[in-house]
Amino acid sequence: MSVLILERTTASGTVIERLTCVPGAEGIVAHNRLRNEAGGAAGKPVWCWDVFPPKNVLAADFTGAIIVQPTWQATQAAIDAFKAAPTAQPEDVLTFAE
Repeated sequence: MSVLILERTTASGTVIERLTCVPGAEGIVAHNRLRNEAGGAAGKPVWCWDVFPPKNVLAADFTGAIIVQPTWQATQAAIDAFKAAPTAQPEDVLTFAE
């Protein structure tokens, strides 16, 4: 299982979501969760890793993150490329609850 981290806007403000995904389905999940955001899913940053600490995420720095593409297939290709050669690890860009 892989972990997808994304940011959504809700009635109460901006929230960080941590979603567990089947590898190969992260692009579909990202599009489905972000499609109702202002401007749609494309252009939104996400993170995705196969190995993830068992901690709650409080905040995320999306600088250099994977960018959701106009289609889920293109997004999946970007996620797969990141997972094959990650440019950041969870501990580098996420703030965890203690």
